[in-house]
Amino acid sequence: MITDQPMPLGSDSSVIGFETAGGGWPVWDRYLTLAGRRAYHIGNICNTCAFFFTRMEGANQSISTEEVADRLEAGIQELDHPWLERVGRILPAGQYFPWLHMVRATRVTLGTPHDYFATDQVLLWGIDPFWGLPHNPRTEYYRGTSVALPQKARLFEFIVPMFPHNWLKPEVLAVYRSRRASGPMPTALAISLLDVKAPAVWEKEPDVTAHWCLVHYLLDGHHKLFASTQENRQVGLLSFISVNNGISTVEQIKQSLDALCQQQNEQRR
Repeated sequence: MITDQPMPLGSDSSVIGFETAGGGWPVWDRYLTLAGRRAYHIGNICNTCAFFFTRMEGANQSISTEEVADRLEAGIQELDHPWLERVGRILPAGQYFPWLHMVRATRVTLGTPHDYFATDQVLLWGIDPFWGLPHNPRTEYYRGTSVALPQKARLFEFIVPMFPHNWLKPEVLAVYRSRRASGPMPTALAISLLDVKAPAVWEKEPDVTAHWCLVHYLLDGHHKLFASTQENRQVGLLSFISVNNGISTVEQIKQSLDALCQQQNEQRR
C-alpha cells in the first residue's frame, strides 16, 4: 500500500536528520544523522557515480517511540493517515511517500555472490581504480526484491540496519522465530531513499545500464527482520521514502514502487 501523493511529515527537532557537505562543490556528499552524529554516508549528488552507503560511528541505535513501537509490534494492516502523521513526527521535516509492504529479505555476507557491491555494481562500474577493490559498506545489510525496469534499467532494494546482528538479544529473537507464520505479522520501520544512477560511459554492451537503488535505513525492527531471515519468512515494512533527499524524481519513485508491487503480486499467484 502506498499513498497517491507524497505527504508533508516530520519535525525540525527530529533526532533523525539529513546533512550535506562539499567536496570541491558547494554540495557533494550526503549523510543520514542520528542525534546530531553521522550514522551513514549515503552517497553523493552525482547521478553518474556509483551508488553506495557506508556505516559511520553514529549508527548505533534504533529510533522509535513507545506508541510507535507498540503499533508496529501489533502489525500495520493499512495506511491510516492520522497515525502516519503521528509516526511521521520522528522523521526530519520533508515530503515522504509512506509505503507499507511485505519483504522477504536476505542477509548479505560481504564479498559473496549476493553482495551487490562485489557483483552487480562491478559489472557496470568496474573496480575502484585506486583501491582495486569493491566498495566496502562497513556493515552487514539485507537485500529485498530486484526487478527489471524499461530501457535496460534494474531496481535493487536494500535494507540497512543501524547496528550489527550480534547486538541483538537472543531471547527476543527466539520469540520472533517461534511465531506462527499464519499469525499477526509485526512491522519494521524505515526511512528510505531512491538513488537513480547510471555511468556516463561503459565498456562493451552490458545488459543493465542504470541502477535504481531503493535503500531502507532501519529505524525499528532489527530483531523482527533478522528473525524473519532465519525462518525464511516475510516481515512487514513501513517505509517513509524521502522525496527531498534521494537522487530521483517523484515520478521515478512512483515507477519504482509500482514495479515492486507488481512483482510482489505476481509472486503471490
